[in-house]
Amino acid sequence: MCGIFGIVMHNGEFVPGKDRLEQAARLLEHRGPDGYGVYSEPGLGFVHTRLSLVDLSSRSNQPFWDTEGRYCIVYNGEIYNFKELRSELETQGIPFRTTSDTEVLLQSIIYTGLEKTLQRLEGMFAFVFYDKVEKKLVLARDRFGIKPLFIYEDENCFLFSSEVKAMMPWIDLKPDFPTISAFLYGFNGPTKGHTFFDKVKILSPGSVVKVRIGGKSEFKTFFSMPDFWDPEHADRIKCLKPAQIVDQVEQLLLESVRKQLVADVPIGGLCSGGLDSSIIVAMAARFHKNLAVFHANIVGKLSEYDAAYQLAKHLKLDLQAADVHDHHFIDEIPVVTEHFSLPFYICPHSIPLLMVARLIRRNGIKAVLSGEGSDECFLGYDYLSPDIRKWPQYALRAFRKMMRIIRRRKPNTAPYWAQSSEFAMGLHTRFEREYENAEIRSSLKKELGTSAGESAYHSMDLLSYHLRRLLHRNDTMGMAASVEARFPFLDSALVKFAVNMPYEYKVRFSPFFLDPNHYFFKDKWVVREVARRYLPKELHERPKKPFPINAFDRMEISSELFEGSVILEMFGLTTREADFLFENAGRNLRLRLMHLEVWSKVFFEGVSKEAITERLRKNISITAAG
Repeated sequence: MCGIFGIVMHNGEFVPGKDRLEQAARLLEHRGPDGYGVYSEPGLGFVHTRLSLVDLSSRSNQPFWDTEGRYCIVYNGEIYNFKELRSELETQGIPFRTTSDTEVLLQSIIYTGLEKTLQRLEGMFAFVFYDKVEKKLVLARDRFGIKPLFIYEDENCFLFSSEVKAMMPWIDLKPDFPTISAFLYGFNGPTKGHTFFDKVKILSPGSVVKVRIGGKSEFKTFFSMPDFWDPEHADRIKCLKPAQIVDQVEQLLLESVRKQLVADVPIGGLCSGGLDSSIIVAMAARFHKNLAVFHANIVGKLSEYDAAYQLAKHLKLDLQAADVHDHHFIDEIPVVTEHFSLPFYICPHSIPLLMVARLIRRNGIKAVLSGEGSDECFLGYDYLSPDIRKWPQYALRAFRKMMRIIRRRKPNTAPYWAQSSEFAMGLHTRFEREYENAEIRSSLKKELGTSAGESAYHSMDLLSYHLRRLLHRNDTMGMAASVEARFPFLDSALVKFAVNMPYEYKVRFSPFFLDPNHYFFKDKWVVREVARRYLPKELHERPKKPFPINAFDRMEISSELFEGSVILEMFGLTTREADFLFENAGRNLRLRLMHLEVWSKVFFEGVSKEAITERLRKNISITAAG
């Protein structure tokens, strides 16, 4: 919805300059091109850039103050149940000046209290609530971490921002060497709120930080994933018949889609061609007959365009596609890096998402529904199946050998997960995931005890870890083109139902070993059953496929790219040592070094994106797909 930025001075006297605040606004303009607001007083300053979706008038611009001029809100996101909350407040005699969710959020905090408001909110948000009399601020981020909120604190100031680059006019950003070293070693990104920048953190989902002008910050949590676990709710679900469970999931998802279509501008649908986005588009089409549908088409043999077109044709909708060619995976690296705020090696899908977001915006659409979140709730990642994970190693080796034979004799029957890096990770060492997720699992088991089964553990594990990266990717790439992404599968009621659902309704053992669509088991069983009611057979029975991207795997990177590299300075390498490193690095390390090099030039050397792109073009080639 928007971009937000703020600074709090610990001495409480310095007045942040309007020029520098407006510079931060310009750096966040893509997140809110419909207008901006700036406020400053001794000790603090706020910036808001607006993407108007609800109550388009200027009366809802931010920073937004109450009528007494005491309380202020700076807010990014959407509250889907704001009409319900507003109605409750109006029965208490509380007046409203606008029809926006922004004012509802402010008034709810004032009259209901922060804690009660946070428990009632259904949506995605990152906001700052300010009490001018008490000189106190409260920052909060939604349960899943859909909307980003970066924070920085030292002895002089406290900063918050939707994107790291808006902090650059105020502080000298420095690399976080432990995180960078881990990235080059093979880990896929920072965890536990860390970033690639020293002292810059990202506020954890479901968290609050309280800041007083001239004082220290105080962190607390208002929600964690184990809060979804409810033994009584789980027992009630166990008593339901399979058809009733399918009905419940359908109704919860349909209601979530209805709520997330609420806006004063048209909302579109994002369709990858896969099961989850197809269901969302089909449901949304029941509410909006002329729903605009968009697809990122990876041109070549891996294209999923036909599946997306088939869905649009079935629903009598117009499908528009953004064609993504190999050269885009070179040309767009600097732009994606700037918005992503870290080397995006872990999310190559960012480039197609950015390109389809540009197409969406060119067509006058400001927000789209996405199918993200289904795999985490309903266990769509095949390597999580307990039947597979518990096999002894000799059985796994035999299975892999058998798959190789099957592929040679009948290539199309080999399941994608038997060939993918994710499956290899799941069946082999799983080292990185186990290492990074140890604390999450430990926390889950500590809070849940022995009452929750494998179904709840796995869903909350994925919601706590894997989903965060995907949401960051979707938010940053959409907002880079001034397009908001919404996620109906992440409705709290639906997620709670999914977490407490028995395993058999998520993953089911299948005796049809030779079925090329589902080897051994069917993932997301209940989702597929819902899909039967909305999609033709050829779509709801399609096997799950990873996003069709392999351009990075086909890249050839010249060592000349690293001449004069800042990496030498970062790690204290001599020119000779650096040359040896670049010449002998394998494909994976070269990719990571390339992404790190671009990140360094964007954030520390001030090199223009155009100049970086030109250098990449000269030193990177992509071999033709086989």
